[in-house]
Amino acid sequence: MTRRRSRILATTGVAVLVLVAVTVAARPFSGNASRPTVVVPTALARIVRTDVVERQQVSGTLSYSGSYGVANAGAAGTVTWLPQPGTIVGRGRELYELDHAPVTLLYGPRPAYRDLTYGIAGPDVLALQRNLLALGFPGPVDGRFDFGTLAAVEAWQRSLGMPATGTLALGEVVFLPGPTRIATLVAAAGAPVAAGGPVLTATSAQPAVLIPLDPGTVSQLSVGDQALVTTPDGRTVTGHVSSIGRVATAPPNNQQGGGGGGSATVPVTVTLPAGGTGGGLDQAPVQVAIVSQEDRNVLAAPISALLARPGGGYAVNLVSGGVAHLTPVTTGLFDDVAGKVEISGPGIAAGERVQVPTG
Repeated sequence: MTRRRSRILATTGVAVLVLVAVTVAARPFSGNASRPTVVVPTALARIVRTDVVERQQVSGTLSYSGSYGVANAGAAGTVTWLPQPGTIVGRGRELYELDHAPVTLLYGPRPAYRDLTYGIAGPDVLALQRNLLALGFPGPVDGRFDFGTLAAVEAWQRSLGMPATGTLALGEVVFLPGPTRIATLVAAAGAPVAAGGPVLTATSAQPAVLIPLDPGTVSQLSVGDQALVTTPDGRTVTGHVSSIGRVATAPPNNQQGGGGGGSATVPVTVTLPAGGTGGGLDQAPVQVAIVSQEDRNVLAAPISALLARPGGGYAVNLVSGGVAHLTPVTTGLFDDVAGKVEISGPGIAAGERVQVPTG
């Protein structure tokens, strides 16, 4: 460990320990005892060999990953039912209703573009076959709409109380990548919608945090980096960086003052585990600690053990044989979340004990 870091004392708690360095441990580095003028309660903590990570503390907005526009792919009609915003729709469930006929969600990477009927073949047929199998209507999964697929479609239609035609006309099903969360309603129940007209917008059901980062800090991040998110209800949830934008954009100009917008930022997305948003909140502000550096298998001590040296740098009170020796150390990464710091120096070894304040 060769790195040295200068830290603002107020952010690490070291400022309080300057008093400890001056009054409790005011002795030369030789270890000779001197009479303290103020008694500060202390305890002992061990130096350990561990991984130390350093995190950026940033602000983000709770949201959901992905953004999809759902349009009426069939003939013009009247919207007769719509789900409430925030509803999660799964495979085989009704996404909306047109002329009292359900428009059903299926999972697939590309939207439907033609009738799905006997005799055709292609990736859209393969997606249909995989959905039928997942819904409990087995048949061939080879991308060819043959008699086996026809029978599976008819069985599925009968289960929905629909005429068993064996054909899915364009607009009867919507392919989206996975479970879908209704974001906004563009059309209204009872209103006509044209062919190709927008009906609603949706996202995935995967909770995420959207973070506008300064372009200068983005280079420290990689997809897959761990992030700790503090949710509005006070919980800490572990997520991972899932995407890093490539283009920096500035916010719109200040409409009231007429001045320029703020600094340009790069969008970063952190995905969270399902159910990790604390009550399904959306657009709520959150705090995020993103891992920016990591040192593995290094020596570390509590940050509170650090004492600011008058000439600069840090020391710790290394306890041996019941006697505290003020020992200079070189610091590496600071993990403010875990409250530990990477240290090295003479006599610094795993298992050794250092003084930490208890007050």
